[in-house]
Formats: sequence, structure tokens, C-alpha cells
Amino acid sequence: MKPTSESLIKPNRWPQVFRALGYRNFRLYWTGQVISQVGTWLQIVAQGWVVYNLTDSPFMLGMVNFVALVPVVPVSLLAGVLSDRLSRKKLIIVTEIVLMLQALIMAGLIWFGLIQVWHVIVLSFILGAASAIEQPARLAFVVDVVGKDDLSNAVALNSSSTNTARIVGPALAGVIITATGEAACFFINGISYLFVIWALFAIRLPVERKNKGALKVVGSLKDGFTYLKENPVIYGLLFIISLASFLTIPYIALMPIFARDILKVGANGLGFLLTAVGVGAIAGAMQVANLKPGKRGEWLVTANILGPLFLVVFCFSRNIYLSLSLVILVGASNAIRLTLANSLTQLNTENDYHGRVMSVFNLLFNGMSRVGALVIGGFAEIISISWVLGISAIMSAILGVLMLYKMPHIRRLP
Repeated sequence: MKPTSESLIKPNRWPQVFRALGYRNFRLYWTGQVISQVGTWLQIVAQGWVVYNLTDSPFMLGMVNFVALVPVVPVSLLAGVLSDRLSRKKLIIVTEIVLMLQALIMAGLIWFGLIQVWHVIVLSFILGAASAIEQPARLAFVVDVVGKDDLSNAVALNSSSTNTARIVGPALAGVIITATGEAACFFINGISYLFVIWALFAIRLPVERKNKGALKVVGSLKDGFTYLKENPVIYGLLFIISLASFLTIPYIALMPIFARDILKVGANGLGFLLTAVGVGAIAGAMQVANLKPGKRGEWLVTANILGPLFLVVFCFSRNIYLSLSLVILVGASNAIRLTLANSLTQLNTENDYHGRVMSVFNLLFNGMSRVGALVIGGFAEIISISWVLGISAIMSAILGVLMLYKMPHIRRLP
């Protein structure tokens, strides 16, 4: 669906870097996302801390993240078809309610002292299934509220909502865990979903006319994969996401190991490390938001090399201040890489395939990062996490250099 009418009227008072906020619908959507993402980061930090304290196992940290992937593979692809054929807004509302309930159940289990690792695993599975439906619809929903003219800026600002939350959430989580325990983090996250649900109900869009007769899942999936295969630009962008997610992004899930055992800074230090990632990430997202068409491909391939190199140095740092500086640079590089890959994928995708393409994007981004966390966490049971993650990051940097020569069409994207 191409948005039309007054829902896409954009006042001119907004500066270039924030131009997508000129759309009323996007302002509502973005505001709800900022609040909810703060809650999400509270849960991410608290969950990692709970699991590592229950098990003392890097492998179990990776396992809990991996379990959330199990439903993603079948559900995410189906979700892409649903997103192209049903109301994205309604799909998002339903899944936000499920995610809210999942967080509140976790809060209750911890509050009453009942929490066990298997509870976290089961609820992670539920979270993964709900997110597999919600995320492709949410990624494609951005074009519904701004259209394609300001899509790149909207994606960057949407990424900045996550990264703003990454600045506030982890630091706040460290304080909350120290003061009251992990349960409060999950409770606040559950309540935060109400703001997204309210924002979605307040968004006004033209009546959606979806092709109801096209709900043939197998045929729609086959058509979507054929489209991907015949589009080398999208294929290359998805390849970048796959490598980044598998080889470098898992460092976030494994950060409790660095905080507790290597840097020895505890829950507060974990919060500040993840906050530093957010500081860098929002700087990177703002850089993308301010980019004009012309050199986005060059920025993408450059960040695809620099991010892993910064991560290598972080892996062997034993000073908290140096580590904080390095994760800022890692966060900035990853934000540039992921935000540009997202926006360029959508800009090069036809409207009728948005849901299916973004479902594959989501599957690779979330799926490969969870597999990577499991693999790296497993090897970290045998040898040092610094060496395992460092070698993984070196491999990512080498592959990034090779892509400069093997995929020149990506570097030339405007």
C-alpha cells in the first residue's frame, strides 16, 4: 500500500536530520518506540544477568538467545506473507500485547522467587515467536507512515529510537537491579508496551486494500524467494547482514561475561557498557539520518570493516575506560552498517514484496545473531571469550574487505 492523503502531509519546519518527524503518524510511532525500547533494554540487561547468575555458563547465555530463534525460522517467513496481505498495524498491535504479557510473567516469577532457567527458555521461545511476526510488519510499517521519499531518514530515526533507549535503558537497568532486583526491569518493560499500543491506535492511515486472494502461503513464499534471487542488490545487502549478525553482533548477548569476569565491574558496569554501545549507535544513526543520497554504499562498506576491527581491540582490553571508548566506536559502526542495510533494502524493494523481503531481513539479522551467540558462547566454555569473539571479529573484517572487490555494486549504491 502506498500512503496518500493527509496522513503524509509533512510540515517544512523540521530540520534535515529530523525531516521524517514532520509526518504526524511517524511522530506517534517513533515516540511509542522510544518508550518501549527503553523497557526492552531493561529486560535484555536483566535477563542476561539472571541467566548468568543462575548458571555461571557462557553457553547458557548463548542458549537462551538461541531458543528465541527456534520459532523464528518458520514463523518469520509466514509473517512476511501476512504482512504483505493483512493489516500490518493490527498484526503489530496483537504481537505487542503478547510481548507485554511475556515480560509481566517473567517479572512475577522473579518477584516470587520461582524463576528457573527453563522458565527463561520457555518465555524466550514465546518472545521469539511473537517477535518473528511483529518485526517484519514493524520494519515494513515505516514505509506506510512516511512513503519512500523520506524512508532512509525515517529508518535512521527509527534506529535512533532503539539506540536512544540503549543509552538510557542499560544504565537504568544496572541501577534498578542493584537497588530492587531484576523483577522491576521486566515489570517496567511490560508496562512500556502500552505506549506503543496507544500510538498505533492513534495513527491514521488510508484504508488498506490488500489482495485477500493471494493468501497462498507456499506460492507467496516461492514468489518472494524468486524476487530475492533475481535482485543482486538486495541479495548483497542481506549477505552483509548475515555476516555481521553471525560474527560480531553476538558480543551484546555475551557482554555479561566481560562485565563480571574480565573487566570485573558488576551489574552497574554492564549497564554502562551497554549504554556506551547506545551512545555510539545513536551517533551512527544520526549520521545516516543526515546523509543525502550519493554515498550511502560507501559508508556501508566502510562501517562493515571498521566495526569488527574496533571489536577486536575491545576483546583484549582490560581497562574499563578504554573498553567504554571502544564499544562506542563499535556501536557507531554497527548502527551505520545495519541502518543503511535496512533502508537500502527497502528502497530497492517493490511495494508488493516489502513484507516478505523484510521478513528475510529480520530472520537473518535476529536469527544469525542468536546462532552466533550460541556458537561463540559454546567455544567460550573451552577457551577465553576474548579469543573466540576476537577471532570471529577478525573473520568479519577480512570478509568485509573481500566484499569491496566481489560486490562493487553495493559500494556504488547512492
